[in-house]
Amino acid sequence: MPKSSQSVADRSLFSLTWPIFIDLFFIFMINVTDAWFLSRISDSAAASIGAIMPILGIAFALYSTLHQGGSSVAAQRIGAGDHSKLATTYGVLFVILLFVGILLTILMTLFATDFTQWMGLKDDMAGMASIYLHTIGMGTWVLAIRFAAAAVLTSQGKTHWNMWSTAVMTVVNILFNYLLIDGKFGFPALGVQGVAYASVTAWVISLCFTLTIIAKHLKIKISLPSSWTFFKKDAAPILKIATPSVLEPMSWQFTQILMTVMVVTMGELALATRIYSFNLLFTAILYGFAISSGVQIKVAHYIGAKRFEDAHNQLMSGIKLGIVGAMFFVFVLLIFSDHWFAMFTSNTDIWAMGKLILLVAIVGEFGRSFNLIVGASLRASGDAKYVSTAGFIIMWFIALPLAWLFGLHFAYGLVGIWVATSIDECMRGFIALKRWQTGKWRTKGVYAEEVPIHEPSINESIDCQEANDCQEALLNDATFIEPKESE
Repeated sequence: MPKSSQSVADRSLFSLTWPIFIDLFFIFMINVTDAWFLSRISDSAAASIGAIMPILGIAFALYSTLHQGGSSVAAQRIGAGDHSKLATTYGVLFVILLFVGILLTILMTLFATDFTQWMGLKDDMAGMASIYLHTIGMGTWVLAIRFAAAAVLTSQGKTHWNMWSTAVMTVVNILFNYLLIDGKFGFPALGVQGVAYASVTAWVISLCFTLTIIAKHLKIKISLPSSWTFFKKDAAPILKIATPSVLEPMSWQFTQILMTVMVVTMGELALATRIYSFNLLFTAILYGFAISSGVQIKVAHYIGAKRFEDAHNQLMSGIKLGIVGAMFFVFVLLIFSDHWFAMFTSNTDIWAMGKLILLVAIVGEFGRSFNLIVGASLRASGDAKYVSTAGFIIMWFIALPLAWLFGLHFAYGLVGIWVATSIDECMRGFIALKRWQTGKWRTKGVYAEEVPIHEPSINESIDCQEANDCQEALLNDATFIEPKESE
């Protein structure tokens, strides 16, 4: 095994995870500052842009899934010592993401008005959302390439460079928000459109920074496929992971769109509360993403090197870290909720409803920890089809009907919808853990044909059972929180 791959596989989880956490924290800051700048325009502006975020989420889900597929394949190649195919793996990933990015750019720019109408927005809210989606859609292909560049650094274990790239993006985004919303220092006053231009500008500068690091500093080689035949061959292992994996996040985004339509019918207050609450909960979510990304990198390297027991042990320790951290963030948000919501609005009705959301989120974020961490490890191993299919079924046939039942039929409103999504996260996390326990993930990697089939070891079965017992115990203690009637 090459020394470089050994150093990534044997590095501590913390050394890989803390740059990812800071990276995601900067993304969180972008979301928070965008929401803050939009709230300075009006609560209607923040609510209207928040309502169409699930549409942008579809693009982010596609890019993120391809990013994970490409970085997992590359990491397995590094772990196996197969460096000869790395450059073409990276090149194929760039081509795939550029194609998807251009396609989504065309769709967003041509159908921005239609999308806002489908979301149920009207009048001024529809106008602001349409302008924002059309403007930011023109630059989404840039974000696609940035995801490809970030995958190169992730697979190499150079997560700190992604962190610095996002830091640059955050600073540029805040700067141009300040300059363009009200027209400071001679810049045009663009309002909501200025927020979109700030995001696109930040993506461009961040991409340039990342490409410079890859090409000039790290001197990582990227080779485009020389023919369609070679492209199909090198794209196959990436799409083997990404194609089934995309089913789950895409289902989540589409069900979120439908749930947002439900929230729109509840009024501007519920819609604004949803946006502000999700922005706050993103701190817990990004922690889970950071842990899952770090575990995913190590598991992929371990699987490429056929170190299956190490992969299992890493996952189990990652689950424990994920649960503890997520619960810490949620309880801090809940205890000081009034102070957090005051950053966005002075409306005390939003504060009260938001506190109920955070209370329900204790169960939701617990389940999300399992879902994110175990799901990422299964995708890293190439075993994505089972959990993606299960996730699709749960979201469409359990979570969405429950959201309608609790939110609209029983009139629990936004809190009822959050209860439904919390149940969804817990169920998907439980199923992912059960799938890992079967041990089938060891036969799904890029080099699976070289790996003998094994049943899970005694240690693997015991550890998975302990995690399963922990999940069941906590879920049994969780109680349904019935919201008080507001008005």
